[in-house]
Amino acid sequence: MDRFGHDAEQLEEVLDDIEQVNRWLGGLRTLQTAMQPILAAANGHRPLRILDVGTGSGDLPRAIVRWARECRTTVDIVAVDRDPTTATIAAKRSIDHSTIRVVCADANRLPFSAGSFDVVTASMFLHHFRHEQVVALLREFRRLASTAVIVNDLRRDRVAWGFIWLVAHLTGRGAMFRHDAPLSVLRGFTPAELEAAAIDADCASPELRRRWPYRLLLTCAGDA
Repeated sequence: MDRFGHDAEQLEEVLDDIEQVNRWLGGLRTLQTAMQPILAAANGHRPLRILDVGTGSGDLPRAIVRWARECRTTVDIVAVDRDPTTATIAAKRSIDHSTIRVVCADANRLPFSAGSFDVVTASMFLHHFRHEQVVALLREFRRLASTAVIVNDLRRDRVAWGFIWLVAHLTGRGAMFRHDAPLSVLRGFTPAELEAAAIDADCASPELRRRWPYRLLLTCAGDA
């Protein structure tokens, strides 16, 4: 998934598989744990501005729209992915969601000014980067967020690797997903590693929680 130039049909299949992982293996629930209190506390005077970095198919922003409706509030979401084909797929799948705008951009060069968003989210994204890059990205997320930064990522664990290998080979439709899903777990964080990145990024009020199965949820305050 790190490489550009994927066949669109193959990429659609991989994104379908990732949506299933988010639905059944904690991606949605983990993000909802952090987003629900923020949505519930929104005053409704204006939409809550949210940036989702590394959005993939855009399934998590679409879920946030649904949760916002349940909380009787509104959101305005910018969903970013650096791969043009992935961004096109996300835009197509989100076409019925007028409050989601998909932007093709590199997370290391985000075209937004400080405090442009209330919340910045990144799900199953930071494990693709080295420690110093994660620190730089967390600092950038803090700069852009006035309220909170939410990181929803994978916890590295041998049992988790075996579990996702089995899931990928039983349910994954394509070779790319069967290869990339276990590799993502190997690239995941230990709690100490993600906590260290938050400390090195000078995150304010960081909180790290373990979520089932093999998820880590990091939240910290924005730079308001």
